[in-house]
Amino acid sequence: MKKLFTLLFIAASVNTFAQKLDTLTIEKIMRDPKWIGVAPSDIKWSDDGKKIYFKWNPDNTFRDELYAITPNNLTPQKVSDKEQHEITPNYGSKWNQAHTLKVYSRDGDIYLENIKSGKTIQLTRTTDNENSPTFNVDGTEVLFIKADNLYALKLNGGELIQLTNFVTSAQKNKTNDETEQAKWLKDQQLELFDIIKLDDKNKKADAEEKKKFQPKKIKELVTDGRDVDNVELSPDGRYITYRLIKSADDKNTIVPNYVTPSGYTEDIQNRTKVGGPQPVCESFIYDTRRDSAYSINTKNIVGIKDLPDYVKDYPAELADRTKLNEDRKVVVNGPIWNENGKHAIVVVNAIDNKDRWIMALNVENGALSLLDRQHNDAWVGGAPGIADDWYSTGNIDWLDNDHFYYQSEASGYSHIYVYNINNGDKKQLTNGKWEVQNLQLSHDKKTFYFNANIDHPGDYQYYRLPVSGGEPVKLTSVKGDNDVSLSPDEKWLAIRYSYTNKPWELYLQANKPGGKAVQVTRSTSAEFNSYAWRDAPIITFKKPLWQ
Repeated sequence: MKKLFTLLFIAASVNTFAQKLDTLTIEKIMRDPKWIGVAPSDIKWSDDGKKIYFKWNPDNTFRDELYAITPNNLTPQKVSDKEQHEITPNYGSKWNQAHTLKVYSRDGDIYLENIKSGKTIQLTRTTDNENSPTFNVDGTEVLFIKADNLYALKLNGGELIQLTNFVTSAQKNKTNDETEQAKWLKDQQLELFDIIKLDDKNKKADAEEKKKFQPKKIKELVTDGRDVDNVELSPDGRYITYRLIKSADDKNTIVPNYVTPSGYTEDIQNRTKVGGPQPVCESFIYDTRRDSAYSINTKNIVGIKDLPDYVKDYPAELADRTKLNEDRKVVVNGPIWNENGKHAIVVVNAIDNKDRWIMALNVENGALSLLDRQHNDAWVGGAPGIADDWYSTGNIDWLDNDHFYYQSEASGYSHIYVYNINNGDKKQLTNGKWEVQNLQLSHDKKTFYFNANIDHPGDYQYYRLPVSGGEPVKLTSVKGDNDVSLSPDEKWLAIRYSYTNKPWELYLQANKPGGKAVQVTRSTSAEFNSYAWRDAPIITFKKPLWQ
């Protein structure tokens, strides 16, 4: 018995010693990060707001697994395979305006979820790929894309209507390839034989009658081999906007991959080189009432011919481009319609990343008028809420039929602005040497929610702000990085929190100032916890250290 006790004591002592971190070494630091513990990730609320889902691996197994908690039960539980399959995907889903229905695509089919009843209906079941579903303005139809074309499915009755007809090239009318001799012989037969003459007359009458009662065909929208993108319907159903993209004819860089299952070196296709040919985009409007399509005119955009500042350092290139006097390549994104359909705005991004224009679109003729221009000789984009690629609008939407909000770095920091479409008044709601991140508008469109580093560049808290402006109200309070997921009913904050010496953990807090954040997960290992990690100070400086 004494011998057994001694062995157990030694085993326990060895285990305790192995889990204690006395001295940091390169070997220890560079180990698989799992020795620290696996932090929760991919925080997501269920659509009814009753559960919080997240990836986690508290037992340091081979792979992370999906867990869930509820606001009333903070003990994480593994999610079954059946429940995982029923979770609505984040990507490619849209709410109706009342926030009672949600439409989404999965495996190439369209589904409709009723939040109140908890029931989901599969709207399409085909071998085609239906994607990009959304609701029309009154929520009576589901719009989606199939084979590049826009379709509308009526929820009451199930009628399916094809709204566009994109073709690579226009269909040619049948031509008469008869020779002069054959045509003369045919005319002779009609002239000499009454039965042939009568038969020909009947055929022509049948053709005219068929044409009279034949339903009108959808206008062919010719792409000339370009890719179709961004197909959208106006609130009144009259206008359809779309974009055609001609991809750049350029080589991709190739990266060799030496560690492969085959044992042979394989190529990894990478992006094209900076400065190479870029895609050419053109946006169009199809007026279904006039049955005509026309382009959105970008030629009169203010600064469309401006040359980047760096060209001044290359006299030969400056001379060539000045002589050419070409319009810069741009991408038109949107339109974003107000609810009554009277106003549409677009975001135009320059391919050279020096300009972003917010413009009003006249859908009757495709003309654009300037509302806001952000120019930067270095780079526009990449800042929070501002388009981080050519095909993004950034954070911009309507508050009501007369006002829209957007983010701009005009002050040097990304802040919230509100624009009155009727009189051109522009109001900056936030200001200071800090930035607005993860901007979200409440369902009633009365409140903004966002992260900001107001107190310190390294301290990100969660705030709310009336859309009319005022002082931001801080909702979180623990110093560090508070990455917040707001619940669908806007009553709870799921917070993924970390600090300079604390890895990410999940917390839950009521959506109110001064609310207590309750820790849900404890992910760090005993070895990590055994070390006295320093609270390293974050410093600021006015000039770069190398100056």
